[in-house]
Amino acid sequence: MTKKESVLPVVLCLAFAAAALPACQSVPVQRTAVELTETTGSTTEAPTVSPTERPTEPPTEPPTEPPTEPPTEPPPPPESVMLDVPFYTQRGVLPTGCELISAKMVLEYYTEEEVPIEDIIDNMVFAYPETVDGKSTGPHPEDAFIGSPYDPTSFGCFAPVVVDMMNELLPDGYTAEETTGTPLDKLAEAYLPKGQPVLVWATISMLDSFPHLGWYIADEDGEPTDEWYDWLANEHCLVMVGYDSEYYYFNDPLKYDACYAYKRSLAEERNEEIGGYSIVVQKEGS
Repeated sequence: MTKKESVLPVVLCLAFAAAALPACQSVPVQRTAVELTETTGSTTEAPTVSPTERPTEPPTEPPTEPPTEPPTEPPPPPESVMLDVPFYTQRGVLPTGCELISAKMVLEYYTEEEVPIEDIIDNMVFAYPETVDGKSTGPHPEDAFIGSPYDPTSFGCFAPVVVDMMNELLPDGYTAEETTGTPLDKLAEAYLPKGQPVLVWATISMLDSFPHLGWYIADEDGEPTDEWYDWLANEHCLVMVGYDSEYYYFNDPLKYDACYAYKRSLAEERNEEIGGYSIVVQKEGS
């Protein structure tokens, strides 16, 4: 076979294949933004789509508390007070029974009726010092009335004994409470403006007190202990019913009229030296 003869079959095959192919169709070509830019020469970039932003909630403010009002100061106590408390004198009745007569005044202030002195005596504890093993022995005046209120040589008692008695005789809803140790000015300003008289221990006519007679304090079996007690002469119990800038006013059972005035500073001194004893009556819920 010649060289021309070997080429001819190849040409024929190519022509046949070309004839068998369909005519070319224009297919749209998708171009990227970079290709478009390169093609057109424009510097405009394709718009970018920002990611969907989450809706933002409005900032929450901390809860506001209602404005607090400043604490209100209690009103100052009045410059003067005077209570109308029943008055009785112990003279000619109970020569050493000032505690009982003072309690009677306060009891009747709350009961609004007569409280017989016999009822008061029936609810009191009395004891005389006795000689035990050669020693004068007796209870503490906080535990019993020492002696008898009918005996002018007897002694007396202190607040705890009177509190126990009063709580047997006060009407329902009222309670006698010991306020021993509270200064007189605090007692006066706290209770008198609210209509509450105060039983106060001081001295007769606010005279000096001094050790008088004494005894050994008895134990539970009545035997003398090593504790010696000196009774202070001129001990006295009275009812504070009023005050002003210079004086306290008392229903003093050793006087003949109510509302006897004593200098504030003097009464405070005498109350303190006797032991600061005092009693008020409280109403339930007040």
